[in-house]
Amino acid sequence: MRADQKKITNWLSKTVGDSSFNIQELRQEASDRKYYRIEVNNASYVLTDNFDKTDQSANFLYASKILRNSSVNVPEVLAFSEDLRFILLQDLGDESLDISHKYKDAKILEMALEQLSKIYFSDQDVLKSVNKESLLAQTKNFIDFCRENKCSNTEINALEILRNNLVHNLLNQQFIPSHNDFERRNLMMFKGKLFVIDFQDLNMGPIGMDLASIMYEHTFDYSETLITGLLEKHLKNNGLKASNTELRDMIMHALAHRSMRIVGTFNKYFKEGKLLNRKSDLGKFLERIYLALSSLKKDEAKIVKKLL
Repeated sequence: MRADQKKITNWLSKTVGDSSFNIQELRQEASDRKYYRIEVNNASYVLTDNFDKTDQSANFLYASKILRNSSVNVPEVLAFSEDLRFILLQDLGDESLDISHKYKDAKILEMALEQLSKIYFSDQDVLKSVNKESLLAQTKNFIDFCRENKCSNTEINALEILRNNLVHNLLNQQFIPSHNDFERRNLMMFKGKLFVIDFQDLNMGPIGMDLASIMYEHTFDYSETLITGLLEKHLKNNGLKASNTELRDMIMHALAHRSMRIVGTFNKYFKEGKLLNRKSDLGKFLERIYLALSSLKKDEAKIVKKLL
């Protein structure tokens, strides 16, 4: 038995009061965390192993409390280790909405936006806010990716100006509580309800970010009619002070920034031999950058098109 597995089984034995259980590793996400399904005494749980990332564990537990207070559907926290390495959660099953084809897109998006509206009304006073430095740092690795893919110095300079302009726009958007990765991969159906997971990065951020994540996700293409109708309803339901056109502009700036961040992060992981199963997603996120920049009529779209 590996040392990590022994630590898991020792903690679980004390926590669930039984040393006879089955452990099944779940799919790897874009982080250093690992997830396991634990089956014991006809009950099932999910165990998160955060290794030495105790700050992420603390953020998750804190965000869970904030979101539950705002009536957001999130998994119940059942136990956590003293060192915060392990967290035992309610098992929501396997119906992740990035792979389930049981529900129509319109229904999923409506339910997702309903949960997003509840996130907006989380306690804002206790959440940290993104700033210029943090937003710029998120796209630094994208520049490395472009250099490695033979972009010229002129093109690199243009992209540097672009990422500064994107951050300037994001900082001027309305700031609200933001999940920061609000995509179908982090949404699950359980007993007829939509649940939100992986919310440890909850903070105050630009309104376009979560909407970009869900409305323009890299593996799902929705009709403009559907997107426009849902955004109009979302604006009205939340009393947001923006027109549909203005909100779409905010979303496109956020989409470009978010997709640049993910391309840079994936490229870094791939070079380290991590998340190689997500390599096929790289091109999809580049396509999203191109879509956003083309919509915003940015000349840098031509540079990204060469990377596709």
